[in-house]
This record gives sequence, C-alpha cells and structure tokens, in this order.
Amino acid sequence: MSSEQDDRIKQLFILEAEEHLVTLENGLVDLKSTMSDSETINDMFRAAHSVKGGAAMLGMHSVQKVAHRLEDCFKIIRENPVDIDQTVESQFLKGYDTLKELVERLQTPYGWREEEGQEIVDNALPIFSELETNLNTLVSGGTISKSTNGKTTSKSNFYQQVKSRLKEMLEVFKQADSPDSRKQLTEVCNGLLKLDENTEIWKTLVTYSRQAIASSKLSYQILAPVIIKELNQAGELIQVGKVQEIVASQDLKEIAKASEQKKVTLPKDPKEVVKLIIKSFNHKQLEAIARLLVKHVKSSKNN
Repeated sequence: MSSEQDDRIKQLFILEAEEHLVTLENGLVDLKSTMSDSETINDMFRAAHSVKGGAAMLGMHSVQKVAHRLEDCFKIIRENPVDIDQTVESQFLKGYDTLKELVERLQTPYGWREEEGQEIVDNALPIFSELETNLNTLVSGGTISKSTNGKTTSKSNFYQQVKSRLKEMLEVFKQADSPDSRKQLTEVCNGLLKLDENTEIWKTLVTYSRQAIASSKLSYQILAPVIIKELNQAGELIQVGKVQEIVASQDLKEIAKASEQKKVTLPKDPKEVVKLIIKSFNHKQLEAIARLLVKHVKSSKNN
C-alpha cells in the first residue's frame, strides 16, 4: 500500500472518529438523562466499538486501548440499570477527553507518535479502572463515597478486589523464589495498599507483609500462609465494617521483625574478631565464649 493510500485511509478514519466523538459527547453531557434512552446508549457503545476497530486496523494501539476501555464501560450501563452519579459522569467525560486528545494528535503536522499516545493512555488507565470499579459497585447496589484525598472508594466490592489480588499473590508464591518474583509480590502489596489508604490497620498489615517479603531469609513456604490468611481476614472485616476487630497476628509481627534482623559479618582477621568480641561482651560472657571455643577446637582436632 502506497504512502498516499495510507494517508487517505488515515484521513477517513479521522473523519469517522470525529463523528463518533460527537455521538459520545452528546450522550455524556447529561449522562444521567441519557440513561433513560436505550438507543442513545447503544449508539455510544457502537461509536466506541467503531473507533476501536478502525484504530486496530491502522495499528494505533493507544487509540484502540482507550476506545476499548470506553466500550467496556458503555457495555456495563447498556446491560444494567445504573443510577449514574456525578462522580461516574465526570469519569466518563475524562475518558472521552482522553480519546478526543488522541484523535486530535493524529492531525498534528508532526505526525502520529505511538510512544506519546501510550504515555497518554498510561496516565488515563487509573481513571478507567476506577470508573469500572464504580460502575460495578452501582450495579451491585453499593454506593460510592469520596475519601479525604479526593479519591473515590467503593467498599461494597472491596473484599472482592482484595481476594483478586491475593489470588495473584498466591500464583507468584508458587513460582521459584527469585528477585523477580519478590519484586512481583512487592508490587501486589503496593496494589493492596492503594485499595484502602485511609484505614491505618490495613496499611500496617500490608506494610508488615511487604517488609517480610523483602527479606530473602524468609522462604515462600513461611510467608505465603501467614500473609494471605492475614490480609484475607482483614479484607473481609473491612468489607463488613468491623475494622476495630482487626489486629496484627503474632505470626505476622514475627516474620516482619525477622526481616529486620541484620546478618552479622565478622572481620577476616582473627585479631579483629577478638577485638569485636571483647567490645561486645562482658567479662563473664567472654569466659563462657573462651571455654566454648576451646571445647570446639579440641573436638575438631579429635575428628
């Protein structure tokens, strides 16, 4: 295909995408009212679907991803009666703005750069994740509330999110112990922490878990049962509003504490070792150490 043909196809895609953007904007301006018009919701779903398909055909992966995420969200409100609130409406508009920005980038004189598009997508992904979570919360009859830091929290499906991440953690625990798998476990902990940054005991439990995972001295066989059980129970109690019943178990405290213990490295020079021992112990302890050393040396000679 010639460059001229490529340009024509691209321009056709842009024209069609702009028409689809108008459809989306008209429906999103007052989404609460739009929810009573099933045909408009269907039109919005088809608009996002069409942009996704055209972008995929042209290899514009960032445009495709954003259109796909919007399509998924429209599918939820298309198939379920949802009482849209201002938070969800605002998030839909932010998702639309992201798609519009990407389409506008296609028309710049500098040409399309996929890496720039991907950067826009990366910044927008948290919005889409939060939007889908909030929509599913509303579908299940839950409510969305604002936390003190301005982020939305959806307690009605909090435990489901915890279980999902713990399942991911368990799969990593089944892998061979390696720096890479330890890193994956730490990232799962970071994700668990973001699920609820306002409940202090939850932050404490996840921090203890992350701290223990960072220590290569503790095997996965020791870590997995303690951490997964602890966080699973805490997630369930937070879900039902019984935060006051959550306490860090002794097992979790011990593996967290064990990770803090530093390995003692002795000097190679015997004289320096003696100096270190003399500096670290009292007279009575030194006598006991001397007797044990003599006993050990004699035993080694006999063997």
